[in-house]
Amino acid sequence: MMIVDDEPVILDGLYEFFVKADFADLEIIKVHSADNAIEWLNTLRIDIVLSDICMPGMDGMELIREIVDRWPRCKVILLTGHNEFDYAHQAIRNPCVIDYLLKTEGMDKIRSSVAVALERLSSEEEYQYQTQWFRDKLPRTLPQLQQQLLHDILRRTERIDYRSLQEEFDTIQLPFQAAEPILPLIIRIEAWRNYETPSDRTLIRYAVANIAEELIGDKAEIKAADLDPVTIVCFVQPQARPLPAVSGEEDWLKTHRFVHGTMESIQQACDTCLRLSVSVIVSSHTVDWHELNYTLNRLRLAAYDSLGLGMEKLLKVNTLEAEPPQGLLQSRLASTGVLLEYVKQRLLEGNADWSASFRKWVDLAGEDGPEDPFIRWRMLSGISNSLLELVQELGLTEQALSEQDLSKLLQFNISTPWPAVIAFYHSFFEWIAANRSAAFRHDESSILSMVHQYIKLHLADDLSLTRIAREVSLNPSYLSRWYKRATGKSLSDYIAEKKLELSKELLLGTALKMHEISTRLGFSDQHYFFRFFKKTAGCTPQEFREQRKTRA
Repeated sequence: MMIVDDEPVILDGLYEFFVKADFADLEIIKVHSADNAIEWLNTLRIDIVLSDICMPGMDGMELIREIVDRWPRCKVILLTGHNEFDYAHQAIRNPCVIDYLLKTEGMDKIRSSVAVALERLSSEEEYQYQTQWFRDKLPRTLPQLQQQLLHDILRRTERIDYRSLQEEFDTIQLPFQAAEPILPLIIRIEAWRNYETPSDRTLIRYAVANIAEELIGDKAEIKAADLDPVTIVCFVQPQARPLPAVSGEEDWLKTHRFVHGTMESIQQACDTCLRLSVSVIVSSHTVDWHELNYTLNRLRLAAYDSLGLGMEKLLKVNTLEAEPPQGLLQSRLASTGVLLEYVKQRLLEGNADWSASFRKWVDLAGEDGPEDPFIRWRMLSGISNSLLELVQELGLTEQALSEQDLSKLLQFNISTPWPAVIAFYHSFFEWIAANRSAAFRHDESSILSMVHQYIKLHLADDLSLTRIAREVSLNPSYLSRWYKRATGKSLSDYIAEKKLELSKELLLGTALKMHEISTRLGFSDQHYFFRFFKKTAGCTPQEFREQRKTRA
């Protein structure tokens, strides 16, 4: 909220009143002229303006036009010392003006008008947002929201609260039952043929997903989503029945039979309509939602483990087996890429499960590593690339150069003993996991330091939440919440502490007059400084100075 008045006493009185008022997340800015108000309007979104109607240079009505031109949803409350009918008549015709008050009506009346403005802003925002969203945008964004939720579920490894998950499904109109298991299948594109550009391939993945949804959607609930650039995952459940004529077990039996029988149709449709070679791999068993991540990994690995890499496969995988079936070492080379991607993803997310995927990568190679020198070299190349990408993406490059022996990446070759390779990379991944958390903590500590340093150096200047937030490139509301969570107190409390500390230093260590100290602390009014000091220190500035002199 911006308060505009050319009379300092009124301006400071209004400012002090609203700073103390109980309006959560409302930052107050005070300006002494319409020109100064325009400067703020040009740099910051203003939600409420509380303005004197008669000011030199530009009156309240002209200011309203400038406000509407920049921020049409801003709410304006006009104040005047005189009952001017013409102004009032003009003002109430403008939709952004919500009240026209005489200054003599008192602070309670002004406070009520501000409360009304806040309520109106909130209700308009909620109504306009919801109306526009549900009527216009939601239908168009539903597919994207559905894909985002499904991708999020794939990252969940803890047991899922079914009630909460069902609410998520219902909100974005996914047709699944959270309390029921899911049947996953993947469609892997084996040969792109003539589809070379990224945009072409994006469209083709969308077309493949549509084919699967249409063919399986005849008898089951299904939703498809991209898993990676060559893989589409489909989530399948039996169709919901208002009054089930058969048991749930029979429903699932029919669904399994139908999905397994439709796999070949998906392949044929992709070949006929899109000239595309695909493999279709389905789980032989349903799984709980929190097991999807592991199960899909098994399905992806199965595509590499079986014979005929690159050919159009139809596979039903027993995902209940303790280990995937053994395949050729050449096909397992591709599996290592999947596992390294899991290691990388989990380290990026700060997930401690990265070591399980790394262990599987080690197991694929065997205790002494691959015998084939080409495969050995490919595995070394793959893991070094993953490590370097991780270090770069987490912003740990300079720290790694000083704390880790990166030259070993160049020294490793096909003759290097495999246990030495495993020991180096396991140790390095552990270092990344430990320093990832430290790096994020360091970032937060740096921001806190910058905020405190700025406040200390600018106690006489603008210390509005907006100005401080701009200094650290954060959203003001977010900065306020984050600071409270990080320190246990509000930013305004910290600013008050620093102003009190400096005021005591100046009172005891200098002969500055009260108005000079007041100016150095950023108080526009000496009386405001007196009230601040007495409230925080329990005595007036003069009493504090005299008490210390007496003790000395």
